[in-house]
Amino acid sequence: MQVAYPYLITGDRHAQVTLAGHPLHPMLIVVPAALIPFGFVLDAMYRSTGKESYANAAYYSLVGGLAGGVAAGIAGAMDYLTIEPETDIKRTANVHASLNGAALVLTAVNVLGRRNQPDHQGGSLALSALSALGVAVSGWFGARMVYEQGMRVEGVSPVAREPEAKLPLDDSIHQALMAQEKIAPASGPMLH
Repeated sequence: MQVAYPYLITGDRHAQVTLAGHPLHPMLIVVPAALIPFGFVLDAMYRSTGKESYANAAYYSLVGGLAGGVAAGIAGAMDYLTIEPETDIKRTANVHASLNGAALVLTAVNVLGRRNQPDHQGGSLALSALSALGVAVSGWFGARMVYEQGMRVEGVSPVAREPEAKLPLDDSIHQALMAQEKIAPASGPMLH
């Protein structure tokens, strides 16, 4: 497997950190996006049943989510550094990165707090919940960069003309998230 970085230092808003011709970051985010929320589910199951196997499974789920999150974060940071400052997409990227960074720190604290415990008990259900929520909300901002701002999208979407299936409160949630994004800085480091 060859990882290519031909445009990493160009400042091009469409970062080119790829693996086999596809953006690397979206390939890696599935690991923390699945394992960190699953760790929360397993922690909740442990709290409700007292079965130590759930605490143990939650620990390993969180460890996997943390390791995958670090890998995804490195690939995301490489893309991030190529986004022009003072742009809407940089502002969205700042929110996305901040939420993911916070979720990884909370997950690391949670993992460290239980690593030497029998069956990895003693973790924090609240930390698991906050980490899972952070990953989920960050995913919305990551999707915004792709679907609304065009980050790493080539050509025209084949489903652009299809109607959207809206969920109840969809517009309210969208407005609340956009309000939070507006207070984020639009600047940040980049490579030239």
